[in-house]
Amino acid sequence: MQASWRWLPDQIANGATHMAMDQAIATHADHVGCPTFRLYQWTPYCISLGYHQNTDILDLSCCKREGLDVVRRPTGGRAVFHSEEWTYTVAFPKRWVGTEKPESVYQMISQGLVQGLNRLGIPAKMEKRPLDLHTHYKSELASSCFSAAAKYEVVVEGKKLVGSAQRKYSCGILQHGSILTGETHAQLPFYFKDIDTSKRERMAKILTDKTACVQSLLGRLPKFQEGVEAIRWGMEEALGIRMENGELSEEEKSMMLDLRSEFSILENN
Repeated sequence: MQASWRWLPDQIANGATHMAMDQAIATHADHVGCPTFRLYQWTPYCISLGYHQNTDILDLSCCKREGLDVVRRPTGGRAVFHSEEWTYTVAFPKRWVGTEKPESVYQMISQGLVQGLNRLGIPAKMEKRPLDLHTHYKSELASSCFSAAAKYEVVVEGKKLVGSAQRKYSCGILQHGSILTGETHAQLPFYFKDIDTSKRERMAKILTDKTACVQSLLGRLPKFQEGVEAIRWGMEEALGIRMENGELSEEEKSMMLDLRSEFSILENN
């Protein structure tokens, strides 16, 4: 008998709403009793920082002028410019993952993402080489999540296509990540503070060179719903599961509404 996962309807919302929802479904994972999966998009475009990342790297005034949202993720990692992308979230109850190491969860999710992307015609695969993050984080590009691919992340010909972050809670594990559909994510350095123009341009070029995106790989940009259907199919096929349509519980909705302001950096600065 196939295991069932809860599939939440895809939606478009602002960054604080998305991060509060991710926190809410992770916190209530044990109560739900099965993994939860969702895909979504951002409006307006948004920069998210890792849980421990310093806000001083960003020019918040510039972000406001440009109409960008800025939020803090409940997970770790580095900055991401959420613009042309499909974003996924998975929340696992503790009993589903048991004593599994974080990288095992990465590997499992990446298998499903790879199969879904392959269905769209994208030759994606998992990165199997370990990355020396200690050394990488000393580089000038370390402020960006997409500056390098870690083990079990999704790549195409060595270029990073999906960037993910994870957090382990007492009640389970939250993992979410960005599937790049276009190239505007590489504009992230132009919102960093105290960096001259030449360095911004160099950093943006390196990000472009190190990443792949759906539109360039396919020569077209699939509609969001086409991506949703492919990823859902890929997760089911790769993991031997069945996604069942669901919705947030009243407790999850209440927590999401209570937490939204906590994740908004612009509201708190």
